[in-house]
Amino acid sequence: MKDFYREFAASFDLRTGDSVWLSSETVRLAFLCKKNGMRFDPSLLIDAFQSVLGEEGTLLLPVFSFEFSNHGHYDYLHTKGTTGVLGNTALSRGDFRRTLHPMHSFAVWGKDRELLCGMTNTHSFGEDSPFAYCKERNVTQLMLGTDYVHSMTFVHYVETVCRVPYRFAKQFTGTYVTAEGRGEARTCDYAARRPEVGTTEQFNRIGAVLEEKGIATVHRFQGIESRVVQLGKSFDPIREDILHNRCRLLYDFTVSRESLFEGFGEI
Repeated sequence: MKDFYREFAASFDLRTGDSVWLSSETVRLAFLCKKNGMRFDPSLLIDAFQSVLGEEGTLLLPVFSFEFSNHGHYDYLHTKGTTGVLGNTALSRGDFRRTLHPMHSFAVWGKDRELLCGMTNTHSFGEDSPFAYCKERNVTQLMLGTDYVHSMTFVHYVETVCRVPYRFAKQFTGTYVTAEGRGEARTCDYAARRPEVGTTEQFNRIGAVLEEKGIATVHRFQGIESRVVQLGKSFDPIREDILHNRCRLLYDFTVSRESLFEGFGEI
């Protein structure tokens, strides 16, 4: 069984020492395992990627949660993520730690674990956040069995840097239960969409451009289609679309694009 997971992880041609953001839709992978007479084991999949990256590598798994913004409460140790089984599996293991933001956190293993878990960013997508790390280190995002629309949260970091006209920094205050079990009142920021502006994410459009530029690739393994994106290199094409193309590769809007972007950027 372990050989199957190792073969899958090795097929992405990652290098020892790489930093990898692992997103996933594991339904197809679980189906493939069942077809081959195996039970899908997310922990073995995580082990396989750790083996490929080695001790000098870093592995990030999203464990995003909106309990803090929706219900005013977050428990660092016990609030589960809503972004898939891999992240929650990682949290249950002793070799991962969780970053600190109550809405957009990652389970992290490897060389840069302490760096990432020491970040105290109050804004989900701030310049002092794990998303900035992804840009600076050109982290490779693997979207296992899924596409850009469902996985490319990095777009929101670029939007925040560009100060797009359809989002604003919305503050949320609630009870944050620390790793030591202390309940504290904390306030954090999130890049909220302006309520009068409806959006439909069209990130597969920008994904196609990234593929044309060689920044992203489509990966296939035994019928499972994944995307591989160099996040640092994706920053400029996404910013270009925001500043000079009024986000035509990112969104459809329910309001006039021209009026929404009037006076914004270099258009």
